[in-house]
Amino acid sequence: MKISLEWLNEFVDLTDTTPEQIAHELTMSGLEVEEIEKTGPKFSNIKTAQIKLIENHPNADKLHLVTVDLGNETKTVVCGAQNIQEGQIIPYASVGSKVLDRKTGEQFELTPAKIRGVESQGMLCSQDELGLEGLQEEDGILILNRLYDDIKLGTPVEKLLNIKEDIVLDVAPTANRGDEMSVIGVARELCAIFNKKLQFSPLQSTQDNSTDKFEVEIIDKEGCKYYSAGLLKDVVIKPSPEWMQRRLTACGIRAINNVVDITNYVLLEYGCPLHAFDKDKLNGYLCVRRAKENETIVTLDEIERKTNSDTVLIATKEHAVCVGGVFGSANSEVDDNTKNIVLEAAYFTPAQNRRSARSIGYRSEASARFERGIDIEMVKPALLRAMQLLVDLADAKVDGIVETGDNKLPEIDITLRFAQIKRILGTEIPVEKCVEIAQNLGFELLGKNEIAAKFKVPSFRRNDVYREIDLIEEISRIYGYDKIDPTLPKNTQSAEISEESRILKKVSNMLLGKGFMEAVTSSLVGEPLYKEFCVEFNDEKAVKVCNPQSEDHTMLRQSLIPSVLNVVKTNLSNGQKDFSIFETGRTYFIERETDEKDSGVTERRMLAGAMTGDINNEKWIKKPVLDFFSVKGVVQNLLELLGLENRVQFRPCNDKAFLHPGKSAKLVMLGKQPMEVGFFGEVHPILKDKEKFQQNVYVFEINLEELLKAVHTSVVRYKKLSQFPEVQRDLAFIVPESVSHEEIAKIIKKSVKSNLFNGEELFDIYQGEHIQDGFKSMAYRIKMQDKDATLTDETVEEQMTSIRNNLKKSISELSFRE
Repeated sequence: MKISLEWLNEFVDLTDTTPEQIAHELTMSGLEVEEIEKTGPKFSNIKTAQIKLIENHPNADKLHLVTVDLGNETKTVVCGAQNIQEGQIIPYASVGSKVLDRKTGEQFELTPAKIRGVESQGMLCSQDELGLEGLQEEDGILILNRLYDDIKLGTPVEKLLNIKEDIVLDVAPTANRGDEMSVIGVARELCAIFNKKLQFSPLQSTQDNSTDKFEVEIIDKEGCKYYSAGLLKDVVIKPSPEWMQRRLTACGIRAINNVVDITNYVLLEYGCPLHAFDKDKLNGYLCVRRAKENETIVTLDEIERKTNSDTVLIATKEHAVCVGGVFGSANSEVDDNTKNIVLEAAYFTPAQNRRSARSIGYRSEASARFERGIDIEMVKPALLRAMQLLVDLADAKVDGIVETGDNKLPEIDITLRFAQIKRILGTEIPVEKCVEIAQNLGFELLGKNEIAAKFKVPSFRRNDVYREIDLIEEISRIYGYDKIDPTLPKNTQSAEISEESRILKKVSNMLLGKGFMEAVTSSLVGEPLYKEFCVEFNDEKAVKVCNPQSEDHTMLRQSLIPSVLNVVKTNLSNGQKDFSIFETGRTYFIERETDEKDSGVTERRMLAGAMTGDINNEKWIKKPVLDFFSVKGVVQNLLELLGLENRVQFRPCNDKAFLHPGKSAKLVMLGKQPMEVGFFGEVHPILKDKEKFQQNVYVFEINLEELLKAVHTSVVRYKKLSQFPEVQRDLAFIVPESVSHEEIAKIIKKSVKSNLFNGEELFDIYQGEHIQDGFKSMAYRIKMQDKDATLTDETVEEQMTSIRNNLKKSISELSFRE
């Protein structure tokens, strides 16, 4: 936002400071000054001259020889403009003068020239060649006597137009400081910095409110808290005065006409957006309402824009005439024929205004202020200021003010403890200095003693200052952070890390050590993502967003798998082939009745991951390919890390549409009521083909919430190590492919005496050549050990025979391999 230093001087005396000092102090206080720009005439040595004679050029039909009088001499120039007449007073540039190129806008110096054989002693200038705009609508030479009376010939044009050098500061207010998006707001900040008084008093209304001539109504009270309309008649539309155009131009706003320029001028001065309607196009009524379904509006840029339920509209009884706080409509704009106007000044709520602007895909100077939060108590004074300017500059007559809603905010009082300032900042600021800064910032002192002072927060800061710490921050930034001596904190004590955090860190470190990369995805997801990856979700238990930004962010996630698979999809499409990722995060479900004290939402801490590609991508070694047992091994390592390997079983998983039914498993926590706490497996081939994955992808998701509970309740038991050797025997057999490892493991464990059994290990599964379709070969290593004696071959063979018999009895189609 650009601010004129000359304009600022109307509200605070800055004559004793340099622009560089002002820029530095503003930046140090939190209002960054991005650039200091010097402005002034973009031309030099241009004088007023009167056209005395216009003759045809002897060698060109469309050119003229024009004789001009500068008061003390005459000159002849070649000119092709069609709007010149004898007697007009125009800007004349002699040889050596500097003007602007109409095409490039760059400055150049006039040199002697012959045009079609005739020497031209200079040129007559248009407003574009002088770097001016808005002084006249027609193209061609600028006619000065239409703008000014009694012009003395030979007068420098910059003097006639009162073009002065000025300094423009380009500032960047932060998102919470809507009050700084105005000349008065920046002036108030400078008053606090340089300990000066603000030279400003808001105008007070002397008009009686009346609804006899015009009616306004707020239907959407969420989107608009206050709406006022100034009624003016007999308005004369014409160019605004030079001083106003100059200030608007310096601030980057193009001058249009006096009515539009006045609304923009007050916008910059007060920070309150205004909008002017042609009163005769409104039929005596305006309301603030939400857009109807499929409603459209043609805005001032002549684009038809679609609206939705997020769009706040200003409307007559027949149709919409404005997107509230964002953009006006072409069907009610002020034009050259306008005689009566309605001047809107309102307070649109920040969040709703942002949604309105986003709904039509347009952000304006007005919406930039409303979405930050304007001062609701400054809205009516801004309206009065604009009405006063319209009376002065547009010959308007005030016909009344109509308003509805409440333009007052609840008062906020803050007690500032002086000891707290020192405790927070680590340095002592004199009490009187603290009070002085607060008052210069607009905080009203209500009372003070040796311990504390009480302040009332001004209306323009109630959006973001409502606690003691906020006021301390305001005082410290004006006092100067650079003036606060750095000190070490006293009595520091590290926060104790909880057992839960320690365990989660171990889990994360384990996965990182295995080559996983941690991913962080958004908790907000949409139904399309679940459908894309065939992941079920419970709509009744979904925590939904009231005003979603898009269909991809409509609810809080119920599983991490869709987001993890989406990360896999993105990386595979970008050429990444070998990678493993994991994410720890929360899922959300509505599982209880909602009331004022309980949202009814249950959060679960989950761990999810995905693996794809090769285990090792080095070129000089054979690359083992990831498979089902790779992801199973990761899950087993995790359970071992938590000490839960004996409390969690792997069971077949056939209820996940996105997993391969023969290459997946669920994790079941053993207990009185067994509970599913996770799953893992290969992505289903159908989903793999649908997403065009060129390689297998393996995923897992584990309920860390339940595992952590089990860790806290688990009891570690120790047993004496046997002195005698362990005996191992391998056993291979062919079984139907529907037989699971869990079934086999149970039979083996049951077949061996409990005091001898030391575990079993599945070390091979094979399907292919020499194996009948629908069957698979499985190979196990059975481990036995006696704690009291060395096992004999007879004892071992007895246990192996028991295993073979029980396997054959339980699985009739089983056949042993030699």
